[in-house]
Amino acid sequence: MTLICLYWVPDEFLSWFLRLARGIGIMLLLLTAIGASAQDPNGTVKDGYAIHQSIDLGGRIVDYSGSGEMYDTLVNLQSGPRVLSQTLDMHAVGKTKYPFFDTLMTNSSGYGGDPNNFTMLRMSKGKLYDFQGMFRRDRQYFDYNLFDNPLIPDGVTSNGYTFPQVTSSPHLFNTVRRMTDTNLTLFPISKVSVRVGYSQNIMQGPTGSSIHMGTEALLLQNWRNSTDNWLGAVDWKPFSKTMITYEEYVTHYKGNTSWQLTGLNMQLSNGAPATIGFDNITVPSCTGAAIVSSSTNPPTANATCNGYLQYSRYEPTRTLFPTEEFRFQSSNIKNVQMNGRIRYTGANMNLPEYNEYFNGIETRTKLRAATTTGYSTAKRINVSADYGIVWQVSNRISLSDQYDFWDFRQPAFNSLSEVDQSGASMLAAPGAPEAPVVTSANTFLGQKTETNTLTAAWLASSKASISLGYRYRYRDIDRSSTAVTDALPNGTAYTLGIHENGGILGIALRPTNQWRINGSIEASYANRTYTQISPRALQHYNFRARYKPKDWATISGAFNDLERRNNVLYVNHLDHSRSVTMGASLMPSEHYGLDINYGYMDIFSRTDLCYASTPAPEGAVPVPAGTGCGTNTYLGNGYYDAPTQYGSIGITLIPIKTFRSTVGYRVSAVNGTTETLNPRQVPGSLQSQYQSPYLNVAWTFRPGWVWKADWNYYGYGEGGPVGPTLPRNFRGNIYTISMHYEF
Repeated sequence: MTLICLYWVPDEFLSWFLRLARGIGIMLLLLTAIGASAQDPNGTVKDGYAIHQSIDLGGRIVDYSGSGEMYDTLVNLQSGPRVLSQTLDMHAVGKTKYPFFDTLMTNSSGYGGDPNNFTMLRMSKGKLYDFQGMFRRDRQYFDYNLFDNPLIPDGVTSNGYTFPQVTSSPHLFNTVRRMTDTNLTLFPISKVSVRVGYSQNIMQGPTGSSIHMGTEALLLQNWRNSTDNWLGAVDWKPFSKTMITYEEYVTHYKGNTSWQLTGLNMQLSNGAPATIGFDNITVPSCTGAAIVSSSTNPPTANATCNGYLQYSRYEPTRTLFPTEEFRFQSSNIKNVQMNGRIRYTGANMNLPEYNEYFNGIETRTKLRAATTTGYSTAKRINVSADYGIVWQVSNRISLSDQYDFWDFRQPAFNSLSEVDQSGASMLAAPGAPEAPVVTSANTFLGQKTETNTLTAAWLASSKASISLGYRYRYRDIDRSSTAVTDALPNGTAYTLGIHENGGILGIALRPTNQWRINGSIEASYANRTYTQISPRALQHYNFRARYKPKDWATISGAFNDLERRNNVLYVNHLDHSRSVTMGASLMPSEHYGLDINYGYMDIFSRTDLCYASTPAPEGAVPVPAGTGCGTNTYLGNGYYDAPTQYGSIGITLIPIKTFRSTVGYRVSAVNGTTETLNPRQVPGSLQSQYQSPYLNVAWTFRPGWVWKADWNYYGYGEGGPVGPTLPRNFRGNIYTISMHYEF
């Protein structure tokens, strides 16, 4: 990645700011001049259509300081003119028949340079068809410099090698996602209607990655993945309260991401570009000093050190998911409502050609070069079914049952062939190719899940109702392998059955016409789990309340608590997700109003784990024998706690009908802690604050014409130590000026 930094002295920045503001002002003045002969802002009638259009033209003026990478990660709004929004509505009037459409609606936003923009189109013609289409484009930028950063201080030298300080994320992400969705319904209100659709999701762009072969190397990961979806469906309404649907949809995934070596910050004595890693401060494994000469540009590395000359990997993946689905819903039987679904998927996954090439040296094994080729195939057969029924026994009592079935089987085969070449120096050609080492495996993973939930509901009065449910879930997991080298314990297959029982209590209260309370309590217990973080015991509490003392006042609140535990020896998993939210919306007058909100959330997790470290951290506890963690490992608990608070307040002022303004403030703050195994680890965003005050005004100076101005401030700061990387704090002011025109 090339990082370009621009530094402005105050006069230069002021000149740039004024030029941009002048350009936006001229554009808005031209728009105002064009509108001198504006049409009726309520729209026009032309050729049998009532037409209403609007457009918002303007631009952004951005001023920020601090970490540009973090600003782009969290905000990424830049200066320049913009088409902030556009709308067009056309509706047929009168009795004239139109051949193409009766209604057309389109709108768009964000064009001209914003990271997110979209265009939506909807057309329909009476009983004939209904069409909807949307295109979205999102720029996803992520350069948080603590992500996979080794946090090496500047100037650390070992064995003559000064380790490069990495100030950006080795796993930088800078991709664009383009999403297209189209849906067409023929005969939408007939007894039989047909639906077809197509959607596409393309993600591509440069990202960063890394590879470890004796030492770490930086990789350029050229991301290019796409998904295409096709839909065909028929809806049949044989009776007034019954619908039967058949759908066929096909998903095709194409993965063309590739990896190439980058970060070649050194050379060998023969001038060949090379790198000997970036990730640690241990002594590089070499014969002699790691740096032969520091006077060359770039420095000359010792050819016997762990290092890279070349690395590449390409693994094109293709997956086809055809799925058939049949479902129905009906309420034709008196006091009975039913719905059901059956779905079948037969997927084929194919990796026709795997290619990986390493050229360098791994001193531990004397590996000089390695070429790995292979292929892989897999199938996934998935069958699922759902059926639900509600019986209204009386005016006050109802019974319901929901049964869910899911069964998938995934057989797979893979084969890899690795050809190694030995050597002791990157200056010498790799040795003769050794005999290929072939690893192949037939693997199988299958799982069947059955869930049944029986619920009884009682309407005690017009002010209270209660429901009680019982849920039983059974999971049958089958894992087998015939791999030459099998990662399973003792190379054996296994099956696992999990039984889970739970109860659900629901309440709905209405003490007054203005006050409503809803809540549920769920508790379940399983006899065993499949993974460490899967819960054996679960409790979930969820309550919501809404109070409306006046027509102009609404007060609401919610409490949610999910508790999960797996208290098994050397697991001891515990996690919870708790949140409390409160809010009030007050509009006592058409001239002013207030919105205020507060939220608290705590995400907590703890699970026993084992880790290796040389040297051992202070106070490290060795892992007891017999745990399967290996020798020279230590016991940790993976502790993570992130209590977060959020608050916002917004005040709306409308002193006159033609002038509207809003001023407010938003802030979120997290004060979290986590287990520290690396002495160079810093809290980063786990202890941070993010605030954004804002102000916007809108002045309707003539019918159909509205001047708009917005100011948003973004401030991000971290409370803990920064560490050896660049500070991540930033502040930014974004001014948006626009003209809204309706015609």
